Amino acid sequence: MKAKRGLTFIDKFFLWINIFLCVCLFISYLAPVINPTKFWPVAFFGLAYPLLLLGNVILIVYWLFRKKSLVFLSIVCIGIGWRVLNRNIGMRFISPESSKSSAAFARIMTYNVHNFKRYGSKNDLSTKQEILQIIKDQQPDVIGFQEFYTRKKGQYDMLDSIQKILGSKNYYFEPVRSNADVGIGQAVFSKFPIIAHGMIQLSEPTSENQCIYVDIKKGNKPFRFYSVHLQSIRFDPDDYRYLNSVSKQDGKPEVGSAKRLGSKLKTAFLKRSDQVFKIKAHAATCPYPYIISGDFNDTPTSFALAKMSGGMKNAFAECGSGLGRTYNGSFPNYQIDYILATPQFDVLNYYIIEKKLSDHYPVRSDLDLK
Repeated sequence: MKAKRGLTFIDKFFLWINIFLCVCLFISYLAPVINPTKFWPVAFFGLAYPLLLLGNVILIVYWLFRKKSLVFLSIVCIGIGWRVLNRNIGMRFISPESSKSSAAFARIMTYNVHNFKRYGSKNDLSTKQEILQIIKDQQPDVIGFQEFYTRKKGQYDMLDSIQKILGSKNYYFEPVRSNADVGIGQAVFSKFPIIAHGMIQLSEPTSENQCIYVDIKKGNKPFRFYSVHLQSIRFDPDDYRYLNSVSKQDGKPEVGSAKRLGSKLKTAFLKRSDQVFKIKAHAATCPYPYIISGDFNDTPTSFALAKMSGGMKNAFAECGSGLGRTYNGSFPNYQIDYILATPQFDVLNYYIIEKKLSDHYPVRSDLDLK
């Protein structure tokens, strides 16, 4: 109560805002542990975690200038959620090396290439070539692609192009839509022999939200690699126009549009929850150490990531730095692509290649299988 003495009207106003933001931040800490199928509203607080964190940081600065002990209100609140903070922000400043670590067992990479084109644009050869150049520069030993596009022949025969870049004919491509000329789906390429492969159906057969896996053998060490593409939010152009208008403050919030967006987010939260359980059940039967990577379409403060990463190492949390943003589209502008590994792997580094080609940045990590 002493802290309230001498508070001005403005101080009291900001104190109530501070209390509100702290309560919301506490609720966001529950998002990773509460299944959206049980109580979905909490998932929205997890989605809002970065904004809630920023609001509390701003109020810390305010109370510091006011020289009030109320500064500890947000400091304590943020400190209680330290584990959540570490999933969202890498507290280290390490310049990653482009060359593969000498101790690495394998360089792992995941990339949602959006059909090898920029978001919302038609195919263009320059974007395709720049994406291929990234793969050539990084030289992953194993790479999983989401929204993979290829033709049977010609400049968009991506199966052939990537095999040549990696110098290996080992791959598994699972199209969900195809005809005599074009295939769209997921693909995994490996410099090591692929001894088995398969698909876990997560959604309707023609949906790109699926999971594929390959069993790989390097020397006498087999391991499994899962490439996942969890449920997309499926915003349409009208949704993005509405989000852009609100973010630029050149339009008033529309109840109808807001409800439509909220409904799509809710549906995606619920579907991803079911999809994660399917993948984890499949992985539980795996006889080898395994890696789960791909486009989760969900943030670090989500049930989907918390459940998927249970008992595993998160490469970003182990070695990442900064905000770890992997999506460069309009929404959600967060980290939604991940590389997870079972405890038999040591994470040596983690790197996001921040080149705006697809609407996702490629992510890579060097792992060592003990």
